[in-house]
Amino acid sequence: MNRFSRRELLKGSLALGVSALLPGPVFSRPAKAEGGRPLVVQVHGSPEAALEILLRELGGIERFVKKGSTVLLKPNMSFPNPPEMATTTDPRIVRALAENCLKAGAKRVFVADHPLRSVPLCLEKTGMQEACAGLKGVHLLGASEEGMFEPVPLSGTRELKEVRVLRALLQSDLLINLPRMKSHGATTVSLGTKGAMGLIWDRKSFHGRMDLDQAIGDLNTVIRAALTILDGTRVLTAGGPLGPGPVEELGCLIGGTDPVAVDAVGVSKARWYGKVISPVEVGHLVACHERGLGEIDLDRIDLVFREVPPS
Repeated sequence: MNRFSRRELLKGSLALGVSALLPGPVFSRPAKAEGGRPLVVQVHGSPEAALEILLRELGGIERFVKKGSTVLLKPNMSFPNPPEMATTTDPRIVRALAENCLKAGAKRVFVADHPLRSVPLCLEKTGMQEACAGLKGVHLLGASEEGMFEPVPLSGTRELKEVRVLRALLQSDLLINLPRMKSHGATTVSLGTKGAMGLIWDRKSFHGRMDLDQAIGDLNTVIRAALTILDGTRVLTAGGPLGPGPVEELGCLIGGTDPVAVDAVGVSKARWYGKVISPVEVGHLVACHERGLGEIDLDRIDLVFREVPPS
């Protein structure tokens, strides 16, 4: 069943991200510490084991995924690069999370991104094709055709008035964002909020005709992940988004239900272009915060550290 029908979107009664992809009746409220502060969890260790601990700290995968639901996992897989280059999401994380969704009762799991290079090469070289092989109910989508996207009108935004959104997202009950932590020449960093651009068709207009930071802020009012998990196993600290560039091995995952808070913590964990950068120096994070989409002040975020126990 199409949870986010075009008619509902046009009526404005079920905005794509604001009421449908934000925590609501499909799953429980965002993880917050006492006082309503957003909770972000950072776990060090092997990707699969770190994912299990992170999900447990956030209330378990069942808190998000309900039986019979459709889930869209959005990794970075837009370049035909292996995970060692830190430009695409580690496929081990994608497979482990897809398996968790299926165990929780998901009927269908999309693994989708809008590749910037040859789709077959991207799916092969990133390791996503192999990672998703044999998982019944998991559908790997390299969304490179315009017919795979549908127009969604926006209102009250600064740059975007309409955006063509991946139809598979409109057919989903839940969005989980799985971005690689990496640098970006136009936006300083590319994490979760910037990664929402991988679910739309026309990205050139963002770079050419609009204020890019404000357009990303607008986009995140309609595409909002219920859960964001940053792949910080390796971080591309310069030369992004395509690479090659210097790679820092952080060996961690960072996750939470406030996408702005998760990105803010992620920004603070690496040296970008050889220096420390504050979240308030990242224009699109400021734009998202100004729209009330999440917390950017690190002093107002509760960060929990965990480590995978030695085997």
